[in-house]
Parts: sequence; C-alpha cells; structure tokens
Amino acid sequence: MRDLVAQNRYTMMMRSLHWLTVALVLTVYGLTYVVDLFARGTPERGAVWGLHISFGLVLLVVVLWRLVVRAVGPLPAPSAALSRLMYIASHAVHMILYVLLIATPVLGITMTFLRGQSISLFGLLTIASPFTPDRDFARQVLWVHENSANLLMIVAALHALAALYHHFVRKDDVLQRMLFGMGRR
Repeated sequence: MRDLVAQNRYTMMMRSLHWLTVALVLTVYGLTYVVDLFARGTPERGAVWGLHISFGLVLLVVVLWRLVVRAVGPLPAPSAALSRLMYIASHAVHMILYVLLIATPVLGITMTFLRGQSISLFGLLTIASPFTPDRDFARQVLWVHENSANLLMIVAALHALAALYHHFVRKDDVLQRMLFGMGRR
C-alpha cells in the first residue's frame, strides 16, 4: 500500500517547493504590512523593503524552478476523487496561481527599475536599473503589482480552502498528495 500511496503523491521535490512557495508568499506579503511600522525614509523601513524585494526574488526563482521540475519530473495521475469539473477547476486555479506567482514579482522588479532604483538580493548581488526612470509609469505598475499580489492571496486562500474541504469534508486524498507525512490525519 505504501508504494501505491507514494505513486499517487507528488515527489518530495515538488512537495518541498510547494511549501517553500507558501512560506515565501506569506513572508513577502507580510513584509508589506511590517514596513508600515517604520516611518518613511528611515533605515529600518528601507531594510524591510530590501527584505521584501530579496524574498520576492527568491520566490520568483523558486517558482521558475517549480515549473522546470514539473515539466521534467514525474507527476502523479489526477486524484480519482476529482470529478471532471473539479479537475478542470483545479487545473485552472493552478495555472492562475503560476501566472500570478511569476507576474507579481516581475511587476515589482519592473516598478523598482522604473523608479530608477537597483534591486538587491540580500545585499549580495545588486542589479542596476536598465530603464530610464519614469515615476508616472512606475506608479501605474505599482498599482498592478499590488492588485496582482492581492489577487494572488485571494486565489491562494481559495486553493487552501478547497484543499481543506477535500481533506476534512470529502475525506479524500487531494491534500494528502501534497503533505509530507504518509498517514491520513
């Protein structure tokens, strides 16, 4: 039975990347609220924005790596618990999540560059802006970036609620396939 369960689960790499993505999304989004604890122009506020950008860059790399692993690695067959309609909805939500997981950090990078600022990865690597500063366009990109992030959180929350519904109400294997433990609840 253990082999059958393992074959119906995502690989350890996919599960690890999934939960790392969750942690990074929560961290990056959470930092946008932490920044409000500090006054504009203070080094502390700048440090929090630096962390927001750095973790956003890490998120982008992790998501791109997830797509590579997904493309080349084995994937389990769709859960037998899903109807055709549920499978289509699940697939659509995953595609929306991937688009938002890539678009949101790319928009953030673009907006930072449009402000004429460089981006830094935890102070280890700095990339200067390749763009001529355009503050008006940067504000428009910021608006899209913020709304993309909010939409990402909404879709991710619905995704999580659907997984919990499958686990606790339907009592099927949908969530179990992405968990680390082998047992059921």
